[in-house]
Amino acid sequence: KLFGESNFKVDIQMGSDPHHDHQGIVEFKRAEDDHDEKKQQEDMLARLGGLQPAKPVGLVEPVKPVEPLAPAAPIAPVAPVAPIAPVAPAAPAAPVAPVVPVAPVEPEAPVEERVHAFTGPTKQPPMYLDFIDRNIPWNKDAEDDSKKKWKLNKYLSDRVPLNRDTHDGRHATCSKRTYTKKMPSASVVLVFYNEALSVVLRTVFTVLKESEDRLIHEILLYDDCSTIDELNAPLERHIAAYPKIRIVRAKERGGLVKARLFASREARGDVLLYLDAHCEPTPGWLEPLLEPIGLDRTTVTVPSLDAIDWEDLTYSGADTIQCIGGVNWLMNMLWASIPQREEERRKKDDPFPITANLRTPTMAGGLFAMDRLYFKELGEYDEGMGVWGGENMELSFRIWMCGGSMLFVPCSKVGHIFRPAHPYDFMGNNGDVVSNNYIRAARVWFDDELDFFKVCSPGTTPMQELRLVHQEYLPRAPS
Repeated sequence: KLFGESNFKVDIQMGSDPHHDHQGIVEFKRAEDDHDEKKQQEDMLARLGGLQPAKPVGLVEPVKPVEPLAPAAPIAPVAPVAPIAPVAPAAPAAPVAPVVPVAPVEPEAPVEERVHAFTGPTKQPPMYLDFIDRNIPWNKDAEDDSKKKWKLNKYLSDRVPLNRDTHDGRHATCSKRTYTKKMPSASVVLVFYNEALSVVLRTVFTVLKESEDRLIHEILLYDDCSTIDELNAPLERHIAAYPKIRIVRAKERGGLVKARLFASREARGDVLLYLDAHCEPTPGWLEPLLEPIGLDRTTVTVPSLDAIDWEDLTYSGADTIQCIGGVNWLMNMLWASIPQREEERRKKDDPFPITANLRTPTMAGGLFAMDRLYFKELGEYDEGMGVWGGENMELSFRIWMCGGSMLFVPCSKVGHIFRPAHPYDFMGNNGDVVSNNYIRAARVWFDDELDFFKVCSPGTTPMQELRLVHQEYLPRAPS
């Protein structure tokens, strides 16, 4: 603009040039100026605001003297400042309403931690009896002799790992179940008399292998005055490295019933868990037994029994329970079909009814779990009973007639060696022991129905009955 709008002319030409990578070429041309130098100056000055050309420099004119300033007028006095009026006192503040206390927030109930049943540790190296040479060729005669003497294949048992892998025969729904993490601890009680050492140790080590350690308070071995050497030092040697296993030895033989009674008084865990000394628990067996007792201490739980063959020690069993316990007027335990009302209860109360626990009025008695103090409160076993037999029926009646309950637990599976006969004697009076025990139980619990028992047991003599039910021998029924 300083030099005028006509000084430059810009032409933009669009085209293509192979030597350039752009489409436009800008060409500047200088315009021809037809004005002379003087005309350019005049135009420039005019555009700068009409300024005139400077005059030629001449002589400097003299400076005129400055006139003196007139004196300033006097300043008027400042008016005095009026005093500030006192501030009126503030009105008293209205009382603040008391703060309503906020109701305390109820703490949320802690979420109950639930876990799946323990399914065993990683695979362990096999354990064997330390005094058996397994390199010796198989002796069929020795095997046959062991079956006759022990009523099971001890020869084979001595050569099978003491911690062999157990058969997990549970129904598929059992693995979906969860259990409360907080459970009572168990005293696993094994009573034995002249039992094969390998069978006892396999029971013990399988319990340890298939159980979570925190749930096992102890494994209590009660020796009912055995007379064979391998149950002395060899037994103690094989369990020496396991602090939770302890042995109590009776000074004289009392029979299974009394031995279990005395062992219960030695136990220290929350729950008495009785097993025969020829069993093998399977994966996930313990939590299903303990949880119902933790929820209700008057509940007695019974595992599902599978069979271990007494000749070849093979394992077999069903994945569900199809029956409950019953009883006839001879005091024999029977297996009865599941009542329709119980099936309906299971469907209503459990998401997996096929493996829901079953209520039962009687139990076999060899394997069960029961709160230790509740067992004591109910009066324990009848101490007047003989070696074996009838104690399961008497305890069953005592439980459900005194406010307790019994449950068959399908998801707790335990293998049991069912022998063809008892390997021990009944302390000199085999024929009378079991019937005498039944009579004691009938007299205590049958009341007005005792006549049915008498009709069904014609061999019971009046003298025998009176002798067995004498008041000093009768167990006291809890109120």
